Amino acid sequence: MMEYETTTGSVNYCIGDNTLVPISNTSELIRKLKDYGPYQRPSLRHNRIAFIYLDQEDWRGVIEKLKIQIAGKLDDIWHINNTDLLDLTYDSSNFDSIKTQIDKAIDSGVDAIMLILPGYMPNVYYKLKSYLINNVSSQFMNHYVLTNRILPYNQLDYYTGNLLVQFISKLGGKPWVLNIDPERGSDIIIGTGATRIDNENLFCFAMVFKKDGTMLWNEISPIIRKEEYLTYLNESIEKAVKGFRENNPEWPVERLTLHVSGKRPKIRNGETKVLEDIIEELKEQDLISQDVKFAILHLNETHPYWIMGDPNNRYHPYEGTKVKLSSKRYLVALSQPSKRRNGLEMVTPIKPLSVEIVSHNWTSEEFYPFASEILDEIYYLSKMNWRGFKGRNLPVTVNYPKLVAKIIANVNRYGGYQINTEGNRPLQTTPWFL
Repeated sequence: MMEYETTTGSVNYCIGDNTLVPISNTSELIRKLKDYGPYQRPSLRHNRIAFIYLDQEDWRGVIEKLKIQIAGKLDDIWHINNTDLLDLTYDSSNFDSIKTQIDKAIDSGVDAIMLILPGYMPNVYYKLKSYLINNVSSQFMNHYVLTNRILPYNQLDYYTGNLLVQFISKLGGKPWVLNIDPERGSDIIIGTGATRIDNENLFCFAMVFKKDGTMLWNEISPIIRKEEYLTYLNESIEKAVKGFRENNPEWPVERLTLHVSGKRPKIRNGETKVLEDIIEELKEQDLISQDVKFAILHLNETHPYWIMGDPNNRYHPYEGTKVKLSSKRYLVALSQPSKRRNGLEMVTPIKPLSVEIVSHNWTSEEFYPFASEILDEIYYLSKMNWRGFKGRNLPVTVNYPKLVAKIIANVNRYGGYQINTEGNRPLQTTPWFL
């Protein structure tokens, strides 16, 4: 018989003034943010945001509504006061016309750009997005979506609320973090792996996270041939840990967990051997403890397993449920049906996350306590998505690389500018991909 248990212990979000808010309680989180502000406000140099939009009369009413909502929420929820909103307009929705206004905004001195495009136009969007990623924080909006899906249904308050969670994060703020027991779990977690661009080309990534869910450092490789994969995987992890260590020289790393997403790491002469070797190299360079306890995990959404749960919960398992398939393989339920006024929401089955312990150096006495802690850690990290107040229930160590992968693949597909994190501190330390 399979064993199962539910994640125990109370974990809260931590916001301004070290105020604690229960996780997954959006209404309470918003109320408390109004009182205490985010965990960390972004540091704005100019206190100015540019709005760039099409110079067309029927757009102006929509833009004014947007600006009122955004300015109000920056002040009311995020405690960012007296922000100057600069208006710039483009005459034609081609790349050169819009880029001219972007350059004008950058030259005038702005902290970020909010760019409203007429509709879905990927050729222009990904060129502009890659240009902005390399130069200034930005947030895109779609005029067609605003006028056909948001405003007619009185959803502008909800829409701008979620959009600003992303925006504050891109500016270097921290909306909220997890209030985690410092004695449990990993000192750092590294989300790593590779994503294919096509049959022959891919890129590698390595992101270093604190156990409270904040990203400390991010490295992505250039687009490479698949034969170069293991070399660049090693290099990306080493650069990410060095970057983290330069910013945090006194941070002890006595417990380290690697979350590998995508395909399962090969055991012999493959990813697992490379990851074990890089851990040894990091020890030799005194970047982590010589006695570090490590685990290499494979986190996978695509697997054949489902979990049936309580009939009072629409037969879904309660979120946080952990099912043991074997000593090294587990399923973790990261979400459950939402509560509505008339009962639980009717939803399609929610697939659990598969977690496999591929390699570790724990003793037999440490194995089950440590395994339980890193499974709990995965569940908590699934609550740390800054894509909005109700972000996707997937650990940020997996979800953030997915967002990067989508951007890199489409920038490559539509001929945008190469995004290079090396030497670009804002791209290495802020979640620009949100």
